Amino acid sequence: MCSCQDTSRVCSIIIGMTGVDESNDRHNGYADGVLNLEDNKPLLTDVATPEKASELVSQFVADQGFKARIDAEIEASKLRDVPPENFEVPEITLDLSVEPAEGSPANPAVEEESSSEEESSEEEGE
Repeated sequence: MCSCQDTSRVCSIIIGMTGVDESNDRHNGYADGVLNLEDNKPLLTDVATPEKASELVSQFVADQGFKARIDAEIEASKLRDVPPENFEVPEITLDLSVEPAEGSPANPAVEEESSSEEESSEEEGE
């Protein structure tokens, strides 16, 4: 097993990739993952080359489908609402003494027993 204590070997590589729409840089996507190198073939740091690292990373990106995932994120971002240019959110003062409204997730409405449950109980008793 590759040891974290052995500083002469690279056991895993964290890979992140960002893509930006060429026509509008407001739309982008991101994918990341961890490439765990085989225990019997860890990359020695003293012989690692840009070419070998590029080959490993390129294969991982292809195997994980990063390009398709990022392209899908970019397309999805085009469907999201975009704030108007030069819009500034007004300053908000949060009042934490406000009680949750009835029926909200923090204060669910209490369900009353339905009359159909009462009728079925009466029928069972007969």
